[in-house]
Parts: sequence; C-alpha cells; structure tokens
Amino acid sequence: MRSRQGFQNWMYCALVGILGLYASTYQTLVSRLTERFGMDERMIGILLAVYGAGSLCSVLISGMLADSLGKRRIVLCAAPVMCLGLLCAATAGAAALLFAGLFLAGMGFGPCESMSSAMLTDENPGASTRWMNVSQIFFGAGAVAAPLAVTWYLSRAGASTSGAMLICAAAVFACWALLALTSRGRMGRPAAVQRDLNPFTVLKNREFLLYAVLVFLYLSYESVAPAYFKQLFLQRGAGESTANMVISVFWTAILLSRLLGAFMDGREKTCIIALSPLVAAGALLALFAPNDALRMAGVAIYGFGCGPVWPMLFVLAARVFPNRSGASYAVMMLFSQAGNSLSPAVIGAGVNNVEATFAICAALALVVAAGGFAARRRGAAHSA
Repeated sequence: MRSRQGFQNWMYCALVGILGLYASTYQTLVSRLTERFGMDERMIGILLAVYGAGSLCSVLISGMLADSLGKRRIVLCAAPVMCLGLLCAATAGAAALLFAGLFLAGMGFGPCESMSSAMLTDENPGASTRWMNVSQIFFGAGAVAAPLAVTWYLSRAGASTSGAMLICAAAVFACWALLALTSRGRMGRPAAVQRDLNPFTVLKNREFLLYAVLVFLYLSYESVAPAYFKQLFLQRGAGESTANMVISVFWTAILLSRLLGAFMDGREKTCIIALSPLVAAGALLALFAPNDALRMAGVAIYGFGCGPVWPMLFVLAARVFPNRSGASYAVMMLFSQAGNSLSPAVIGAGVNNVEATFAICAALALVVAAGGFAARRRGAAHSA
C-alpha cells in the first residue's frame, strides 16, 4: 500500500508538471493560433480569456463537489476533459471550435492542478508541505522547459502548433491512465462527507481569509516579475539575450527555493516571514544596482524570496479545514488567479512605470511577511 501511495504521489506531481509544460506551451503558441485563423493580434487576449474562463468555472464547480464526491474522482474526470479540449483545439477548422476546445482545456486544467495539490496534502499529512513544494518544482520545471522544447519542435520539418498541442494531450492522457490503473479500491467517498456545496463559506474563518488575501498579494508581485524585470534590463541598456536570461534566472531561483522548502514541514509561517522580505531586497537591488551582474543578483534574490511561499499558504489554508481541503484549495486557487489576472493590469500597465511597479511589489512582499507574523501570533495564542 505504501509503495502504491508513493507511486501515486509522484504521478500527481508528474501531472502537475505536465500542466506547467502545457501552460507555458500554450503561452508560446497562442500568437501562432491567431495567425492560423487570420485573427488580429488583439485576439491573443481573447484566447487567453476563453481558456481562463474555462479554468475559473471548473475550479468553482470542483470546489463545490470535491469534498463530497472525492478529489480523486474529480481529477480522473477532469483530465479526459482537458485531453478532449486539446484534441478539439488542435484539429479545429473554425474559430468557434478553437474557442470551444480552449474552454474545455481550461475546464480540465483547473481541477487537475487544484485537486491534485489537495490530494497530495490529504494523503501525506506528515509531509504535506514537502509534496506541495515538489509538485510545484515539477510545474516550474515544465514551464521553464516548454518554450525551448516548443522552439526546437517547431523547427523540425512538418511540425505544427497542432502537433505540439496533441503531444501535450498525449502526456496528460498517459498520466491519467496510470493514475486510473493505480486508483482501484481508492475511489470511495470521503468518510466525513460535507454537504455544504458553497465553497466560499470557508472565508468566514478569519485565519483562512488571511491566507486567501496573502496568496492574492503574493501572486500580485510574482506574476509581474518576469516581464517587468526583462523590461528593466532593456531600459538599462542590456541586450535582448541578457534580458531574456532574466526569466530563466528568476524561475531557477524559485525552483531552488522550493526545493529547500520541501524540507520545512511545520515551519511554514517562519519561512513566509523570513523569505518574503527577500523579495523587497531583491527588487531594491535590481532597481539601484550599477551593472547587469548585480541586477541579475537582485532578480535571483527576488525569485528565491518567492520560492515556497505559494504552496505553503495553500498547505496552511488546508489545515484550517482538514475535512474540506477541496473547497479550501478551490477558493485559494480563485484568489491566486485573481492576483495573477489583475496585477499585470493594475500595478503593471496601470502604473506604466517599471520602477514604481517594483516599489509596489516590494511593499506587497513586506505586507505578506507581516501577514505571516500575524498568523504565527494567532497560532501561538490559540495553543496557549
């Protein structure tokens, strides 16, 4: 039984890694999809929105049903939906079918990511932070590798965007098949069935609400960092290759930090308090450094400060409602997506000043550190 649990842990991590691979692949291919159907470049945002709408809807639905039907059932139903959506989008001969396929792909993507993470938390109560960080390391590795892999693939004779999307669909299907084969006898409904279909009732708990707000703020400064660090380097006279390297350095620092975070079970609040100020320090170093080498060091410090904060906030939120981890993860994912969607427009394009954007990011990171301190004090007061 233990060996099968270990295998499933790695398979859920692999599925999350494939999701990261697909997410980055889609971002790389979306401009080609608009060209394929003769769309204006402004339609790139529409295609991203259609995919995001599918993910948003499914996260809401899965949050309502996961704790009563079982999260494993949700994942095993969502993965084929994602495959169907990718197949539809890859073979679409009309824009309407492309939109339908992307919506279905988003419908499958959302629950696969959120409920796979919830499964890793539920089934590894003594090592939930470790497995959450490992799964996010897989996601980040997939996201980093995808642009290079797509560029290589499309350079081959006869390769196309359709082929790249079909490869992603095949990878998801293979992972789904292995999970389905090893889930026999584990498909029963949860022992403590929750009848509340409204996932947002978890927000009535002040500690959970704190974590939800913190994850929103965290995504606000993580999501703008790659693009705006690149812009900062270009403004300071760096070449295109150096500016592009910034993104790889940022994600590499995040992955290294999450690797260390995998060994911090039980010290999540301390890590949030200690790491978040590094984001502010990295932002200030990048802004005021006199050369590219020191600016790159600032990027690395910023990324290292981001590191395991996101998965740790999810783990802390799930511990507030141990019998409602499905609802907890769904609501936390919604707050994450809100930060990811709003911050580029508000503190990025809305501010329209790179220096001011990073000053805001530094301030938000300090707020997250203060929130971690407040959560630790609250926990200490309850245990006293």
